[in-house]
Amino acid sequence: MNTTPPPNNKRVLIIDDEDIIRDSVATYLGDSGFTVHQAGDGREGLQRFQEIRPDVVLLDLRMPRMDGLDVLEAISGELDQVPVIVVTGAGVLQDAVAALRLGAFDFVTKPIVDMAVLEHAVLRALERNRLKEENRRYQAHLEDEIRIRTRDLHRRTEELEAANAELQTEIGIREKTATALKQSESRLAEMVSIFQGFIYTCDANFRLEFVNRTLARHVGDDVIGKLCHRALYRLKQPCPWCRYTDVLKGESAHTEFFNERDGRWYDAVQAPVFDGQGQVRNLQAVVLDITERKTTEDWLRQREAQLSKKIRRLKSNLRTASRFGRIIGKSRPMQEVYENILKAAESNAHVIIYGESGTGKELVARTIHDLSDRGSKKFVTVHCGAIPDTLIESEFFGYRKGAFTGADQDKPGYLDAADGGTLFMDEVGELNLTMQVKLLRAIEGGGYTPIGSRAVRQADLRIVAATNRNLRASLDAGRFRKDFYYRIHILPIYLPPLKSRKEDIPLLVNHFVNDFPHGDKLPVIPQRVIAAMQEYDWPGNVRELQNTVHRYITLGKIDFLDLPADEAEAPTLSDSLAAFQPDGVNQPLSEAVRTFEKGYILHLLNENQWHRSRVARLLGVDRRTLFRKMKTLGL
Repeated sequence: MNTTPPPNNKRVLIIDDEDIIRDSVATYLGDSGFTVHQAGDGREGLQRFQEIRPDVVLLDLRMPRMDGLDVLEAISGELDQVPVIVVTGAGVLQDAVAALRLGAFDFVTKPIVDMAVLEHAVLRALERNRLKEENRRYQAHLEDEIRIRTRDLHRRTEELEAANAELQTEIGIREKTATALKQSESRLAEMVSIFQGFIYTCDANFRLEFVNRTLARHVGDDVIGKLCHRALYRLKQPCPWCRYTDVLKGESAHTEFFNERDGRWYDAVQAPVFDGQGQVRNLQAVVLDITERKTTEDWLRQREAQLSKKIRRLKSNLRTASRFGRIIGKSRPMQEVYENILKAAESNAHVIIYGESGTGKELVARTIHDLSDRGSKKFVTVHCGAIPDTLIESEFFGYRKGAFTGADQDKPGYLDAADGGTLFMDEVGELNLTMQVKLLRAIEGGGYTPIGSRAVRQADLRIVAATNRNLRASLDAGRFRKDFYYRIHILPIYLPPLKSRKEDIPLLVNHFVNDFPHGDKLPVIPQRVIAAMQEYDWPGNVRELQNTVHRYITLGKIDFLDLPADEAEAPTLSDSLAAFQPDGVNQPLSEAVRTFEKGYILHLLNENQWHRSRVARLLGVDRRTLFRKMKTLGL
């Protein structure tokens, strides 16, 4: 029995080619308070789905023109918000299993003998979506709470008020349910028989008159006629949480209590049972196990502490506004990438990174790993396209000594190495179909077997994949399996090419210059060269830019950039010194030295975009000395 009636105005879309089934289900659910819409086949169902945006979809798998699996695949992107319950015949349960893998929430077999089972499935689907939405809201709330503690207190108060209002609503619903049970005992008996909680009634002397089957199995013997506190809770006196005095006055009561007998938490509603004259005849109790909810509350508190620690770690990595850890860039496309990295780090779901060659996919993958809860574990990199097909299984799963010629000792595979951590699969589109099947089984919990062994091993790992291919095109061409694609394509991240974020090029150039081995003298890239670099489209992306910067530092020129002929090469020191000659040859030595010193410092300031700390390092003086000289020379 579900004690919570369906929410008003919840829309249910029934897609079935059998009119009688649609009408029967629509009538039953309509009587239960749902708004029901119908579609006679898969194509009509897709159209109705887009028009009404239902809360739940009941989908028949076997239909003409377009079957249920095709419909499910067409709306796969919506399954996180709209649960789908598939309806299939008892003989084709393999279709139901396929539907569940594609993202269906549940399935019901035909013929539907008891519509209450179908309604229960719909209610569970709605409840799951409600809990997911509450969880998302609560997690977002926790993040804001960590950033602004004052706002934290305000939002926590709002959540408590909302929870209290919800609790009061639930109490009201249960009180109405208790009144309805009094008016229809025959209907009550049917619902009680399938209720998963505890229901019992006792008289004013606390002697049990009725217990439902769930409670009878729990206590393990015949307790009818015995004192309720002795038989059910092993107490000598009435239960301290029991509010029988209020119930005997005709009032309902609600409470939560911990049962030391089985170590679990319960939520109890006690209500009076009236006789024909309106007098209280019995006390009735409905008891629900809420241990899972209590456990969830404890988990959320622990999660809050983990998020606080994670935010502190993020703040230590975000040293400047122009970089995120080791990733350089402050453009809008990169800010979006940073946000996706944070979301991926908070989750344990598999990630796939799309981007052209040289955009930094491995660096993004490592950043996700470092910021996640697995950051203290191993980050294992495997380049899928570099492993021959004859060796790929042994490289991933490992092998045992003697498994084949040359196997003179046990060798763990990539899955063993990444156990507890992250497995980065670069160029995942290069995997052959056979290996995709075996990896799918391993990451779905079926385990894997090293070559030469019979023992099935399990690995707790997170996959972060990367590719520069269009996997959708590979799916259509049959080079990539759909089930493997849907397993790894959970959290996609798209890296922009360098040509779409050219405002980051000066930051990247500065980073590569500082990172280049230079001894005591820091190399300088003129501003005109950087400006020319911003006009180039960089087909090799960041990797090509890094190699170009290093080549310019080493050789003093860049062949492919469109620089003026007389400026293509870096100026030599002798050329630069020519600009610092004194105006007259009969000047005192002090004046000539002052003129040269002013011109030389001004030249270095212009070449380094007036970066005074860098100029001080080039001159071999500290910043304060440089500032005094600039003031004295009028710079």
